[in-house]
Amino acid sequence: MEAKKENMKNYKYVAPDGGWGYLVAISTIISFTTTTAFLGTFGMMYNEIINELSMSSAGVTLVSGLFWMSGALSGFFTSALLKLMSMRWLAFVASVIFAFGTLGIVIMTSTLMFYLTVGICQGIGFGIMFNLSCTVMNDYFSEKRVLIMGFAQTATGINAMVAPIFVKWSIEQYGSRGTLLLIGGLSLHNFVAVLLMQPVRWHMKKVEVPESTELKLLLEANNDVKKLDTPIITLTDSEGSPTKEKSAKVLQSPTNDEKKSVFRKVLDSFIDTSLIKPFLFSCVALAPAMCNAADGLYVVMVPKYFYSMGWSQDNVAMVITLYGFGDLAMRVILTIISKWIYKLGIQNIYIVGILVAVLSRIGMLWSSSVIATMVFFTLMGVAHCSIAVLGPLVISDVVAPDKFTSAMGITLLLSGIFSFGIGPIVGAIRDFTNSYSSAFYTLISLYALFAVLWPIELIVKKNKRRRNTLENSESSQLKK
Repeated sequence: MEAKKENMKNYKYVAPDGGWGYLVAISTIISFTTTTAFLGTFGMMYNEIINELSMSSAGVTLVSGLFWMSGALSGFFTSALLKLMSMRWLAFVASVIFAFGTLGIVIMTSTLMFYLTVGICQGIGFGIMFNLSCTVMNDYFSEKRVLIMGFAQTATGINAMVAPIFVKWSIEQYGSRGTLLLIGGLSLHNFVAVLLMQPVRWHMKKVEVPESTELKLLLEANNDVKKLDTPIITLTDSEGSPTKEKSAKVLQSPTNDEKKSVFRKVLDSFIDTSLIKPFLFSCVALAPAMCNAADGLYVVMVPKYFYSMGWSQDNVAMVITLYGFGDLAMRVILTIISKWIYKLGIQNIYIVGILVAVLSRIGMLWSSSVIATMVFFTLMGVAHCSIAVLGPLVISDVVAPDKFTSAMGITLLLSGIFSFGIGPIVGAIRDFTNSYSSAFYTLISLYALFAVLWPIELIVKKNKRRRNTLENSESSQLKK
């Protein structure tokens, strides 16, 4: 009887929050470093090639737009591609495409090849690898998610801070194309990251479900009233360990699929339509996308701005290093306060980061001395950290785990659309006015827009929840 009772116990599978997850964190560090750490040195790495090709500011921003648009489309379709191949095979394909982009630039001889390698190939590889890295971290960690993501981002920040110094040294030793060859070789380490990205179902912990919570879990699964923070599978021990797909088939009504039109089925295979209304048109999706696009444009244009002011390569390398230092310092702070981030509110911290981005950029433009400019540029690095690190955490805070990949893809798609649409416009403003300041003020206005709209949205939602709570309490009292 005891054996039978033991077999009939209910269990749930939860994220490991450790174990192999720590190796997954290392794979994320590798992926983030190879795909993003050198983005801040764009102007330094490609300055010689840009001058050889006689590219205008609009042409340079178009490369950035192509990169972010390619990354956006590939990141958006990652969820659909996972239905065709496994996560690690998809990550391997993305690594090959990214490596082709980084190594192909070495033999590039035309503007078209520059667009193809840097803009398209690197963008596609970046979009898929970034989405998969964030997804696998979201799967492996629940309680330690902020801490481990902060650690991974801190390690990436250290590499980003060292990147300008490395690029400057490498250009002096091996020239521009030799430097690109070294960076292309570093990108091949993505293959190691792919090997470490094992499916989370191989390492999930089995925990007994108390009888008092069993009914609650079943109701939440059937009614879809509330999504859990960790991937959970309820089962009877005697039935083995079913996969998520099997559990989904039990809960899914076959009549719903029969009623769907062909167009709806095709649409559902590419995008989670349930996210369109609550997520797509919210600041949680739009603000990170716009800020990422603006940040990317700043990275491309700022070195050229400093060169136009007569700064030496040493000063340009130093200011980019300070940008990385500010980024790194903020990552360390976020790691230290990881236990209190959710209490403070991730969205609130993100909004403060946007405000710092606005004020630091205005301060940089109004500064007349090199020292003051470097101080404000360090603060820009602090703001960049909030925008880059907290973006995935903001998304995971408002969507269910099984919808994270789709939501991340939507944000990346919006970021690419904004970058591809705004980039050439900002570049044209720079060429037409012959002033970088006018282009930078245009970008600052984009940050300021969401610094105003997002708090308003939070206040409106808070008041709406309060009204709903009051109405529910009044209706329950009337029933009594």
